[in-house]
Amino acid sequence: MKFKRMTGFTLFALLLAGCGEEVREAEPGLCQFEQGACVQLQAGESLSLSMTPVNAPSEQPLTLKLAKPANWQVTSAMVEGRDMFMGRLPVSFDEQGQGTLMYGSCASGYMVWRLNLVMTDEAGVEHHASFDWLADH
Repeated sequence: MKFKRMTGFTLFALLLAGCGEEVREAEPGLCQFEQGACVQLQAGESLSLSMTPVNAPSEQPLTLKLAKPANWQVTSAMVEGRDMFMGRLPVSFDEQGQGTLMYGSCASGYMVWRLNLVMTDEAGVEHHASFDWLADH
């Protein structure tokens, strides 16, 4: 009887542990806005993205700042979940490269969002870039 009780308790404890929220460390390659702008090269040109607030909170207004070559035009800017569908959120950047955004929260506790950019240079060549970040970080 003692063995059955101990086995039942162990099984119950394992089940409870499986219900907890998974805590994962941010993976390499994600933008770390608290450390500064996220920078990448595209066709030899520098692109950078920064966000305020830097912890990228869900369900709060966010300000994005995009720095790109002056002669490149943003033809499409869309934010969406990288690993799960959370809708597609268009972003409009003004002449200073500033845009606003608000996205929903995710129950998983680890939500990576991606800004997909399509830009056209002065020669009409299309350039694609993406920036990934962890929400509520």
